[in-house]
Parts: sequence; structure tokens; C-alpha cells
Amino acid sequence: MIATHIEDGYDFFEYEPNRDSYDYIVSNPPYSLKTEVLERLFELGKPFAMLIGVVGLFESQRRFEMFRDNDWEIMYLNRRVSFMKDFTSGKTALNPPFSSVYITHDILPKQVVFEEIDKKQVLLPV
Repeated sequence: MIATHIEDGYDFFEYEPNRDSYDYIVSNPPYSLKTEVLERLFELGKPFAMLIGVVGLFESQRRFEMFRDNDWEIMYLNRRVSFMKDFTSGKTALNPPFSSVYITHDILPKQVVFEEIDKKQVLLPV
């Protein structure tokens, strides 16, 4: 696993890791940069999974053309994803105000997948 973060000097839009040093890219990118992140991911050509807000995802001409011109998959979830409020407490926001989907490339078995989230299952920080 290669973990990168802009705070550690790894700018996703400029960093060029050795293509053979990783198999997948998995992240929850800033929703305000979803277009730019997805464009960069398609440019890199590696399998990826991005957890992204679904509202407005297909509503820009630029993203419409990007999705039209590339192979991709989407995973719809039966519930909203709960996000951690902060890393130290491990507590989550129980009712986020938006729904999220996974946009993937070369990962899922078909273009549209439906999965269920079990909210009873709790992950504790290690």
C-alpha cells in the first residue's frame, strides 16, 4: 500500500508514482474537486474506487462527456455512508445530509451494482 497526502508533499494532480508500484487507487476525494480527480484517474488508467456524493454527479457537460467517453462502474448503497467527524474520536455523523456512491473503473463485475450497508456493524479505530 502506498499512502499519499498533499500534507506530505504528494499532490495528486502532479505526483507520478511508478505504474508498477500500485494496483488500485482508493479514496474519498474532496467533492468540490470530483471532476478534476476523476479526469486525473481516467488519465492514469489504473483501476480505482472513489466515494463521491451522487447529487449533481452527472449534471455538468464536462462530467457527462467524461463518463460517456470512459469505461466506469457505479455502486449504489442502500443507506447513506456515515463519515467520521474527526480521526481522534472515531465518532461518525449518524445522518449525513447527502448520499454517496462509489464510482469505479475496472473493479466491479458490471456497470451498476447495488450493495447494502449494515449500520449495526461498527468499526472501531485501531
